[in-house]
Amino acid sequence: MIEEVKVQDAELLKTISRDAILESVQVDEALKQEIIKDTFNHIDLYISCDEHIFLKYINSQNEILGFILLRDAWNLSDLFVMPSAHGKGIGRELFSSAVKMATSSDNRGYIRVNSSLNAVTFYRKLGFEDFKPERPFPDYVAPLIYQLKNVV
Repeated sequence: MIEEVKVQDAELLKTISRDAILESVQVDEALKQEIIKDTFNHIDLYISCDEHIFLKYINSQNEILGFILLRDAWNLSDLFVMPSAHGKGIGRELFSSAVKMATSSDNRGYIRVNSSLNAVTFYRKLGFEDFKPERPFPDYVAPLIYQLKNVV
């Protein structure tokens, strides 16, 4: 089930993102710690902001297994699923729900993500494509774009 994130979910979201980053993101340890710190800052900053799309996936045992943060209805800031739940469609379901909300709000007609390299295949399966950003990006991320006319 998909629901909006609540303030009391913050610590669990941090655990999910930390575990996913440590297990899946293929960069050196210092950079992983920077990514974790940035993700924690996103959670703290946006968890109580109504103008962003911040959703969680809850299983039948009422456990949060993943979350997505879509800032300003176009910037996919964070999408994490517990490593033990990878490959079960949770990320796809979170993204699909966020897209529905983004298309009903004031948006830019697309969603952009700076994907970690390990997640590029996942995003491409959702319909994301490569794009050339206005400014250079670090070599450990892949800038991708999803046109909202696509169907998830």
